[in-house]
Amino acid sequence: MINIIIVDDSDDKIEAILSGIPEGIRSSVDIAKSKSSAQKAFAKKTYDVAFVDLALPRYDNEKPLPNEGANLVQEINEFDWFKSPKKILAITQHSELESQYSELLKELGVTLHYHDGTGSIADIVKYQYEIIAKVNQQLDYNYDALIVVALDEEAKPILNDERFNWSRQEVLGLEDVNIRSSFLPINGEEKKVSLVILPRMGLVSSAITTSRVVNEIRPRYVLMPGICAGIEGEVKLGDIIVANPSWEWQTGKWKGDSFAIEPYQIAINQKMVGRFEQMLDTSILDDLWRNTDHKRPESKPTCHFGPMVSGSSVISNSDKITELREQHRKLIGIEMEIFGVYAACTQSNVNPDFIGFKSVCDYGNEQKADSYHSYCSEICGKLCANFVEFVLKPNK
Repeated sequence: MINIIIVDDSDDKIEAILSGIPEGIRSSVDIAKSKSSAQKAFAKKTYDVAFVDLALPRYDNEKPLPNEGANLVQEINEFDWFKSPKKILAITQHSELESQYSELLKELGVTLHYHDGTGSIADIVKYQYEIIAKVNQQLDYNYDALIVVALDEEAKPILNDERFNWSRQEVLGLEDVNIRSSFLPINGEEKKVSLVILPRMGLVSSAITTSRVVNEIRPRYVLMPGICAGIEGEVKLGDIIVANPSWEWQTGKWKGDSFAIEPYQIAINQKMVGRFEQMLDTSILDDLWRNTDHKRPESKPTCHFGPMVSGSSVISNSDKITELREQHRKLIGIEMEIFGVYAACTQSNVNPDFIGFKSVCDYGNEQKADSYHSYCSEICGKLCANFVEFVLKPNK
């Protein structure tokens, strides 16, 4: 079933949009006649497509305001408590709104259609519906989960996990990729899991390799564990950081001696956050900390969900850390690959759910050392193996 919502206060336009949707599913289409009603809907359900009018009332039975539709689109892209629709189509009959918001909506990935009443909204809707239906038919997942790691050390605890029976896999078109596969028994079913070790560290390698593998093997979930630098004072050594959101710190423009950052942030969806939090409700982090043979930090690990920035350079400089914190006042972590993985997943037509989480092995300053590399690789790898099993179990 394709989930559709129409956000519009005009009954005539709602009927026109509905006329472009197959008659058999029109009764299942959700209708929101104000920004407030739409917010409630987007908080509860992930829609395949949302048709949004740019001029909306703030609340039901009020007069429409020219900027509320655009504000709504920005909010559902920005705030984690909304489930972002897979596609948003904005429709307006006001030419001034088209010119005012076209660039903004384009940056947010929204298709804007100007309708002056002379053409047929139904034809636009029918065309877009057919595209979405075709894509949905193609979303048959060949693998249940894909794990992407940057280092052999990060892969080791997962490869040694006795729940898996890893073997090297040669996939047509991926002969040059270090890829392994395994079956994981869950509730009497054999779940298919793949693990890829990147050919080298960094954003370019993570983006290209993840994109190739995702499009070829079509996984339902993509996970990236590993090690990272944390922001001293915000996290402790050994803590886990879930990157939400992630962006590339080197994207922007140099103007003379100053750099103007132009971050494109990618967040994970609330479903993945919720499942990870459910797993953390158990004693898993305490158990992993207690049962390691490696040198470990004195305090038990904590998991943080927050901004973690990616870049192509290893950082061991306090001044650079201070500079990066100016990009996001709540920054808690720095690493080299997660944004590439997130970007590859969001731009793939496979549309897998994804999550990246890493363990803090240093603070990225002049005292950067390798004391906790083995421990952090172990705890994060084992956490990943447990999350694969957890996320593939039915969510009761």
